[in-house]
Amino acid sequence: MRKVGIFLVILMMAAMLFISCAPKAATGDGGSKLPVIGISTGSSGTSWRDIMIDGILQVCNEYKNAGVIADYKMVNNVTNGDATEQANIVRDFISEGVDIIVINPNSPDALNGVIREAQDAGLLVLSADATVTAPNVVNVTLDHYAWNTKNVEWIAGALQSGNVIQIYGLDGHPANNDRIKATADVLAKYPGINMVASTTGSWDQATAKNVALQILGGGQQIDGVITQDGMAYGCLQAFLDLNRLPKVMFGDPGTAFFKEWNALRQRGADFRACTQPNPPGIVGTGIRIALALYNGKTFKPGILDNNVYFYKVGAFFTDDNFDEAWNMLKDKPDDYLLSEILTQAQVDALFQ
Repeated sequence: MRKVGIFLVILMMAAMLFISCAPKAATGDGGSKLPVIGISTGSSGTSWRDIMIDGILQVCNEYKNAGVIADYKMVNNVTNGDATEQANIVRDFISEGVDIIVINPNSPDALNGVIREAQDAGLLVLSADATVTAPNVVNVTLDHYAWNTKNVEWIAGALQSGNVIQIYGLDGHPANNDRIKATADVLAKYPGINMVASTTGSWDQATAKNVALQILGGGQQIDGVITQDGMAYGCLQAFLDLNRLPKVMFGDPGTAFFKEWNALRQRGADFRACTQPNPPGIVGTGIRIALALYNGKTFKPGILDNNVYFYKVGAFFTDDNFDEAWNMLKDKPDDYLLSEILTQAQVDALFQ
C-alpha cells in the first residue's frame, strides 16, 4: 500500500512538472487566453486604404496562423470619416469581448469617450496612422506636420513665386489637420506664392481630379499643386486633360503617377515633382506594437514622445533619384503605392 502511495505521488509530481513546462500563450493579464483584436479602419475604398487593409490582414493572419492571437475582427466605416459611426463600431467591439482595439481615428477627440469606455472594460486601445488626445493611449503615426513640411518646402523652394492650389484629405481628420497647418506655416515664409484655392479631395483620386478641373476651369495660371495620399495622379490628369501642366507638384509614390512622370521626363516637359511615402502599412505596424503592449512589454526610454511613436520615413524622391523609385514601381499595377510594415524583429527592438 505504501508503494502504491509513493507511486501516486510520483505521478502527481510528474504531471505538475509537465504542466509547468508546457508552452503558454503570452497575454496581457498573465492568463492563458489568446487575445482577439478588433480593428476599426475609419475609411476604405481608396488605393491607400486598400493597401492599408492588405497590411492589416497580412499581420493579423501571420499572428493567427502562428497561434499568438485567437482571432481578429476588422470593420470599415459605411460612411468614410464619420467619427460617430466609428465610436459605435468600437462599442460593438467592447460588447463582443475583444481584448485589443486598434483604431485609425476619424477625429483627434470625438472618440475619447468611447476609448475611455473600452479602457474601463479592461481593453488595450491603440491609435494608428493618426493621433487621439485620449490619455493612456499609444499613438503610432508619422509626424504628419513634419512629413508635409518637407513636401511643401521642396515645392515652395523650387517655385519661389506663382500660384498654387492645395487639394487635401478628409476634413477634420487629425493627420489632415496637421498637414494643412504645415502648408500654411511654410507658405507664410514665401510671400511670392499665392494660394489660389484650398479644398478637400477626400483622399479620393476621382474626387481630386474633379476638384482640380473645377479650379482650372476658372482660367487662372496654376504653377504648383500641393496634395497628398493618392490624389496627385487625379490632379495631374486634370491638367493633362486640359493640355496644361503645373511647374511643380507633390506626386503619389505609386505606379500610375510615376508612369506619367516618366513620360513627361522623356519628352523634356517643364515639370518637376517630389514625393515621399506615407506608408499604408502603418496600421499593420500599429497592430504589432499593440500586441507587444498587451503582452506586457515596455518601451525603451526615448522611444515615445508624449505617448506617440513617430514612424520615420526615410525615402524622398525627386528627379534627382527618380530611377530608384521607378525601378521599384514600373512592373507593379497602376494602383500600387510604396508601403512598408515594421518586421517583428524591428518592433521587438523598440521594447526593453
